[in-house]
Amino acid sequence: MTADVALASNDSGKSATGDSMSSRDWRTIFKHRTAVSCLLLVVIHQSVVACSTIFLTNAISKFQANQAYFIDLSLYLVAMATPYLPGCASFVFLQRWINESHRALVNRFTATAILNRPDYRDHAMRENVTAVLARNSFPVLKDYISFVHDLASFSLNSFLSISVIVFLLPAQLAGGYCVSLVLCFVIVIGLQKAIAETSSRCEYAYLRYSGLLSGFWSNTALGNAYNESIWRSRRESTGNVFYAASNRLEVLRQSGNALLAAASLGPTIFLIVSIARNDAPEPALIAALIVSLTRIFLIINSLSTLVYRILDYSSLHARAKVLLDAMSDMARRTGETDIGPIDISVNGESVTDALQAKRQIVPNQCGRFTIMGANGSGKSTLLLALKREYGEQAYLLPSNYSDLAWETDCSPLSTGQALLEHLTEILKLQRVHCILLDEWDANLDTKNVEKIDKILSALSTTKVIVEVRHRRSL
Repeated sequence: MTADVALASNDSGKSATGDSMSSRDWRTIFKHRTAVSCLLLVVIHQSVVACSTIFLTNAISKFQANQAYFIDLSLYLVAMATPYLPGCASFVFLQRWINESHRALVNRFTATAILNRPDYRDHAMRENVTAVLARNSFPVLKDYISFVHDLASFSLNSFLSISVIVFLLPAQLAGGYCVSLVLCFVIVIGLQKAIAETSSRCEYAYLRYSGLLSGFWSNTALGNAYNESIWRSRRESTGNVFYAASNRLEVLRQSGNALLAAASLGPTIFLIVSIARNDAPEPALIAALIVSLTRIFLIINSLSTLVYRILDYSSLHARAKVLLDAMSDMARRTGETDIGPIDISVNGESVTDALQAKRQIVPNQCGRFTIMGANGSGKSTLLLALKREYGEQAYLLPSNYSDLAWETDCSPLSTGQALLEHLTEILKLQRVHCILLDEWDANLDTKNVEKIDKILSALSTTKVIVEVRHRRSL
C-alpha cells in the first residue's frame, strides 16, 4: 500500500466532527501549568480592559453632571495602560505552552511506538507518521494553541462587553447586540460541519503533497529525466488537489465571515439610525450615542471576531485531530502479526515455516546463521520476528541504517567504513547477545565484504549472528 492510498483511506474513513481519540490525547496539549498561567493572564488582561470602560463611562456621566470626575478619569488612564503587562506576559507563557505541548507530543509518539512496536516495514504508516510528526506537528500545535489563547481573550472580551452594554448603555443597543449574537451563532452552527470536513480533506491533501515534495532532491538533482518526469507529473496532480482544497476552504471561511459581519453589525446600525432619526429623541440618549459610538463599534467588531474565531475553530480542530489520529493509528496497528509461510534457506537448509527457523536459531548460545531467499520470500520478516523473540538481547541492523541515530558521525566515511563503525558501537552494548543483519553486503565492494565477513565469523564464536545475505553473494 502506498502512502497516498493510506492517507486517502484515513481521509475517507474519519469524520472531523467525530472524535475517535481519547481525552488523554488532548491532555497532551492542554494539561500544562503554563497553559493555566497563560489563560489566567488573559483573564487579568481582559478584566482590566473591561474596568477601563466602566471608569470612562462614569467619568463622562460625572462630567455631564458637573461633578468631580478626575478620580474616574485617572482610573481609566491607569486601566488603559496596565493591560499591556499581563497581555505581553500571556504571550510569553503562550510560547512556553506551545513548546511544552510539542515536547509532550513527541514523547507520546515515541512511547506509543516503543510500546506497540508497529510494523517496521509498513511504509505507508512510516511516511504518514514522518509527515505528521517531523513536518506538521509544531506548526499545527502553534496555530491551534495560539487560536485557543486568542479565543479565550475574545470570548472574555465579548462577555464583559455584553455586561457593559447591558448595564451602561441604552437598552435598545443592548437588544441589538443580543440579536447580533444570536444571528452569529446560528451562522456558526450552520457552517462548522462543512468547514471541519473541508479542513480535514485539505490537511490530508497537504500531507500527500508534502510527502511527494520530500522526493524533490532525488528526482531533480540526480539528472534522470525519466524519474523527473514521473515526479513532476505526480507533483502537479497532487499539488492541484491540495491547492483546490485550500481554495475551497478559504472561500467557505470568508463567505461565513461576510455573513458574520452583516449579522454582527446590521441590527446595531439599524437601531442607532432609528434612535437618531426619532422625531423627539432624548438629548441625553443622543449624547450618550455620540460619545459611545466608537466604543460600541469596537465591541461589535470584537463580537464579529469572536464568532469568526469560533467558526475557524472547526478548521484548526480538524488539523489537530489529523495530528493526534496518526498517533492513535500507530497504537492500533502493531507489528505483532502472523508472518505467514516463508520460502528461505538457513545455512543452506530449506525452511518454509517461521517457527521452524526459530527452533533452528534461538536455542543456540553462539553461531552464524545465513538466511538466503528471493525477494518477498520472508527474509526481513523473519529478522523482525527474531527481534521480537530476543527483545533487548538482540540488535537489528536494517538494510537502510543511515536514518538510525549513532554516537559516531559517519557521514564522511565510505559505506564499508561506516558499517565497521556501527558494528563497533553495537559490540559495546553489553546486553546484546544476538546481532541481526539485513543485507549488510548489498552496497559493499568485494574487499569490504571479505573484511566484514571475517569479523562476523570471529564474532559468531561468542554471539549469535543472523544475517540476510544479498543475492549476489551466492
